[in-house]
Amino acid sequence: MVLSALYHSIRPLPPTQKQLEEEDIDACTLYRYLPSLRGKIAWREIGRFPTPVHRCAVRLESADTAPRSVTFWVKREDLCSDVYGGNKVRTLQHQLASCEAHAETNPGAKFIVVGSGGSNQILATTVHGLRTFGLRPQAIWLQEDAPDMDNTLNMLSTLSFPTAYIPWSQPVAMLRALLGALFGAGSIDKVVNLGGNSVNGVLGQMAGALELAEQVTAGELPDVDALYLPVGSSCTLTGLILGVVLARRDPALRAFRRPAFKIVAVPIHHAAAMAQRYFKIFQRPLSRYVALAPWYGIAAAAKFVRETGGVDLEADALAFLREHVEFVTDAETVGKYGAHSARSKQAAQRYDMHGRMYGANADGTGETMPPIWLCGHFTAKPFSVLLARLEAELEAAGKEASNVIFWQTKSAVQPRGPKDEWERFEELTTNSSRVRRWMENGEAQSTLRPGQVSADSGHKGYRHLMKRVAVPS
Repeated sequence: MVLSALYHSIRPLPPTQKQLEEEDIDACTLYRYLPSLRGKIAWREIGRFPTPVHRCAVRLESADTAPRSVTFWVKREDLCSDVYGGNKVRTLQHQLASCEAHAETNPGAKFIVVGSGGSNQILATTVHGLRTFGLRPQAIWLQEDAPDMDNTLNMLSTLSFPTAYIPWSQPVAMLRALLGALFGAGSIDKVVNLGGNSVNGVLGQMAGALELAEQVTAGELPDVDALYLPVGSSCTLTGLILGVVLARRDPALRAFRRPAFKIVAVPIHHAAAMAQRYFKIFQRPLSRYVALAPWYGIAAAAKFVRETGGVDLEADALAFLREHVEFVTDAETVGKYGAHSARSKQAAQRYDMHGRMYGANADGTGETMPPIWLCGHFTAKPFSVLLARLEAELEAAGKEASNVIFWQTKSAVQPRGPKDEWERFEELTTNSSRVRRWMENGEAQSTLRPGQVSADSGHKGYRHLMKRVAVPS
């Protein structure tokens, strides 16, 4: 009941007059392929789209052969914003716009965003809520994830913005705020779900698949055999599935046409991975009742599109989920929630040492592009699967047989707002040794992003990893 209430807390709303006047709705990729939705859903373009597609090369070293490289494509969702990028930006374009529409008719409404200690969703909602909409969402960190520098940075970044927060060390206050917003009599408050998973969020992610289809059709890259991505709340996966089946219906789009095309999805939570490994829970009808499962999201978003836009995608999307989504769930890859597995850490270190991003060809003739951020929480896990499979192909056949793309969901920017986050950290942890211990135990895993959080170094240990971001005071 709680998960369902969270999923449906922020429903798609019609756009406000201000949104219609200020936004160029022709820029919304979703409306180009579902024109019947134009003018019916609140939307703000809070990112820079389309995100580029770059080529990545990771050099291999073998004792019996000369150095060689595996190459693949990368969808640079991380570069969609100069203030905070990643997949959460698409998730928020309809979602925060619906919050804006709700606030216009309910001026006293409060907004809450939930996640774990290292939540990208909390940080993204905070940054873009303040910067674009003037909203001040309250952050509720439901639980700690594994100690990791990347997780610590996300909490510190959130503390640098002028919003309220409740950590997991205050469970009574947390429950009071959440249950009051979701179930309180006459409540007008709203909650952004875990990972932003909702119909609004799924619609935003559909646009990502359609955008990639346009890039393939324009010749920016060939059609791909597989798309690799991490799965947390399943919002991005759900939207991509619906976007793929919609793109396949358009004869002008030449993407996702390979007979064996599939999405390779790696659950980042060990419990979800185990449930899929033993029971195939994500691909069974029972999961239609689980509000964090892709089946549930497909049914909910497809129902909205069917009732609002007159297009029925549900049967095709569910068939794709069952037949063309491969969930990689082995414990060696997934590890524990919130941190690297041994396999993902090794792959990320390989990339840090031997990986290069190019704007054109991976042979070095293209312009060198910024590196990707392979966090242990999310992106490094599917990256490790992709890298291992391409290496195996290269070793077996002497060449790569697959043309694949990696969906880079982690932001390239670590933002810092106007508040002194270290001062707020000290205030937060004065009465919470649990939170302080968690944050200080998070070690940096990447040679590209060295840093530390400790009482001895203070903000000097990590601020070099942050970028100053201006928001309304």
